[in-house]
Amino acid sequence: MSSTAFDSFYFRDRFGTAAMRDIWEDRRTQQRWLDVEAALAEAQAELGIVPSAEAEEIVGAAHIERLDLAAMKAEFDATWNPVVPLVNALRAVISPAAGRYVHWGATSKNIFDTGLMLQIKDAYELVLDEVGALADALADLAETHRETVMAGRTHGQHAIPITLGFKAAVWLDELHRQRERLKSARARILVGEFGGAVGTLASLGPVGLDLEERLMGKLGLGQAVIPVKTAGDRVAEFVLLLCMLSATLGKIAQNIYNLQQTDIDEVTEFTDGKVGSSAMPHKQNPVASGSVVFLGRLLRSNAGPALDYIHAEWEDDHRQGETAWKFVPEVCLLMSAQLETLRRVLDGLIVKPENMLRNLERQQGLSCSEALLMSLADALGRDVAHELIRKLSAQAVTTGVAFSEIVASDPIVTEHLSAEALARALAFSDQVGLAPMFVDRVVARHRGAEASDPPAG
Repeated sequence: MSSTAFDSFYFRDRFGTAAMRDIWEDRRTQQRWLDVEAALAEAQAELGIVPSAEAEEIVGAAHIERLDLAAMKAEFDATWNPVVPLVNALRAVISPAAGRYVHWGATSKNIFDTGLMLQIKDAYELVLDEVGALADALADLAETHRETVMAGRTHGQHAIPITLGFKAAVWLDELHRQRERLKSARARILVGEFGGAVGTLASLGPVGLDLEERLMGKLGLGQAVIPVKTAGDRVAEFVLLLCMLSATLGKIAQNIYNLQQTDIDEVTEFTDGKVGSSAMPHKQNPVASGSVVFLGRLLRSNAGPALDYIHAEWEDDHRQGETAWKFVPEVCLLMSAQLETLRRVLDGLIVKPENMLRNLERQQGLSCSEALLMSLADALGRDVAHELIRKLSAQAVTTGVAFSEIVASDPIVTEHLSAEALARALAFSDQVGLAPMFVDRVVARHRGAEASDPPAG
């Protein structure tokens, strides 16, 4: 039986995708350690550190299906070292002559940390691919609803009109910044660690630098300037960047969640097959957008452990290193679930322009107060015009008479504004400013950025 939601047959797909689980599955983790051991032997053979025949034997045997996992687990429980059982299991399936060169000049954390970075590299590409797909969905939403007028809201209150496309473009623009942060940090983060016992390469001497360069080249990772075991900032940066991305995803989902409230009802999530309430058949609860929010809360709770991962004492500290076994896979799994769920929400989003207009009309013209203010500002001065419109707005709220009627009968307003000018000032579609232009600007940037992206790798 499973012990957490991450490995539960019933719940796991709500907390991570199959593709991301595959990256962090036990056998894949240990295979990544084997990949490091194999690349190490291969690079050492090229430099004449170990015999070529023995290195070839190590490389040929470095496949997890050849090892005795049960024996490895028993040895790990006894030794508390995760890599030594792997090394011993590998030695058990090759000749003694080759076995003596397994793990030559390495220490356990070299293998674990570099294997972890290979997994982070795999996760990186999955995340960037999903962010790209999500950005495409937001660009489509922004373009489709470039001129779909709705209420802008500040502090939970109606402000002035915007368009749904403008709102989606704001989300898309922020998502692009998060994506650029991830991309620009990739070379800084994806760096392997091979420095021997304390990072000085003492067991290998000067050839150790050439070996490190060859090893990281074979693994597709960067080479550290100084390969110490306590440099936790790279892992921490990766996690914190995912925390920032997670916050953006949560903000988008929270907006969509709020727009589905019964009293707003401007959008609806996908409905096919969904059961909102076991007691109330009419309910269509916004569980998908809500899930994106709560997944983000769980994900961002790992920001503290990630920062603590930088904090290490002496030249190694298992109180630091072993925490990554838990928080890095969890962050990646939660991120994959957030991305997939939000994309599903966007792909199935039902937009209700008629309800958006209805909600604007409930204010009976109050949402156009800024337009009236600016229409009168030249003649009256901005402060005088502001006070006049404020009083007329308060009168509309107090009396229940439509704001549009009150301003149309006010002598100061009618003295300075013609009926046509007043009608324009009160027309929702005329008060969205440059919203459509900003949509075009953000979407064009997105399309251009996607076209110019180099292949991942």
